Amino acid sequence: MQVPTVHFPASLRLRVPQGLPEALQIAARQKHTTASEWARQALLRGLEAEGVRLGDEAAPDKAERHE
Repeated sequence: MQVPTVHFPASLRLRVPQGLPEALQIAARQKHTTASEWARQALLRGLEAEGVRLGDEAAPDKAERHE
């Protein structure tokens, strides 16, 4: 079985509160990964928690998510 390849955009710019970059570094070190990978995984988990997965054409309505 061939594992699918996931391609991400080259970059994503966000404004963040003071201290977030340092906190991101700490969290990444705790998981033995890079800050970029930790942030990617956290964003994916957050999207999935909202009922949105990569490749979905549209996010479900809030009512659908809470059923």
